[in-house]
Amino acid sequence: GEALERLRARKQAEAGIADVPAEDQSDQWDRLLGTGAKKKLRCGVCTRPLSEEEQAQRQLVCSACSSGPRVGNLPGRGTFAKHELGADIFYFCCRHGVKPPTREVASDESPPAHTRGGMSPLIEEVAPVAQLLRNAPLTAAVPAQSFEPTPIVPAPGRTAVSLLSFNLLAPCFVRVEGQPWNAFAFCDDERLAWERRRPRILELLQKSEADVICLQEVVLESRTPLGGDAEQWMLPAWLDELRGYTPVLQGLKQKDWEHAAQRNLRVVGHKAPTAVAIFYKADRFEEFAPSKHGSGSGSTIFIRCRQAPEDAGPALELAVANVHLLGDPSKSGEHIKALESVRKNFGRHQHWVLCGDFNGECDEDGDVGRWLAREGLRDAPTGTSWAEPGRAQRLDHIFHT
Repeated sequence: GEALERLRARKQAEAGIADVPAEDQSDQWDRLLGTGAKKKLRCGVCTRPLSEEEQAQRQLVCSACSSGPRVGNLPGRGTFAKHELGADIFYFCCRHGVKPPTREVASDESPPAHTRGGMSPLIEEVAPVAQLLRNAPLTAAVPAQSFEPTPIVPAPGRTAVSLLSFNLLAPCFVRVEGQPWNAFAFCDDERLAWERRRPRILELLQKSEADVICLQEVVLESRTPLGGDAEQWMLPAWLDELRGYTPVLQGLKQKDWEHAAQRNLRVVGHKAPTAVAIFYKADRFEEFAPSKHGSGSGSTIFIRCRQAPEDAGPALELAVANVHLLGDPSKSGEHIKALESVRKNFGRHQHWVLCGDFNGECDEDGDVGRWLAREGLRDAPTGTSWAEPGRAQRLDHIFHT
């Protein structure tokens, strides 16, 4: 009766779509989401928060995912459902033949900084291949051979580029005594063992055939370089087995790596620094400008496609930045500082890709989300990248011009 109607009205306050309650006063809700938390209605494909307009139209998928061939070109929902490594921690993005929307610029108006200069044709929309599937098993053992990348067929006169961003989960950051946030109590030891994960990760990276691979949390090794006589911090030996790629390690000085190694020794009990690294296909791309690096801003490379489009237009030139922002969401000021450094690295180059572990969902109403909007960067829809019982978050992202 009336009591039921009052209860329904309270549960549906500010709901908008599908009768999703905006807020709940129960203790269970508070323990799960925090006191006073409200649900954000999110796209059923990319998990981005739906805009007010999309909610008013009672959409369950955001406009970006529902437009054009983006959704239609995704693989079937079961493709990665039982892929142990790929479903929730890596993104293999392929480009589709959809030209991004353009805006006419008045003759007396300067174009945005990232569109200045005579560069190659516009990069087209990016769509995801791998996403975390809702209610899909994350630990089912399936041979890595089952993974096959989706072929990329560019539109006439355009260049297709694929990119993979992958946080390796450094073994030195797993189950550190006195640090409950990396205890991974919901995982068994076998699944977390680096000796088991490493060969499977290497196989996945190789089989991805991505043009550019961006890695985070790479544990460096003290090695003697070819032709050298003294050990220095370098990429680990296991990544030497990644064939066909040119590696670019975050370019810090050896004294900075040693400082980071000493810090890790104090904090996690393992003397080795962690870094970001970028790999690009040597037969497809070449660097046309020196890479740029920073301790907080990661690495940025500038690559040019070796082969020009069939219409004899200029070869694609692309700036790719790989970042790993601080893990404390309250440090948004530090996040913005790091992103501003990346922005300076991009300079006047027209085409950017900014990817990596942002340690945040980059919501439109947050500091990072507003920064991305000001810079005109668009979000390539990727799935949930952090999940545990009762919580799922999207902390890893790929943004592009």
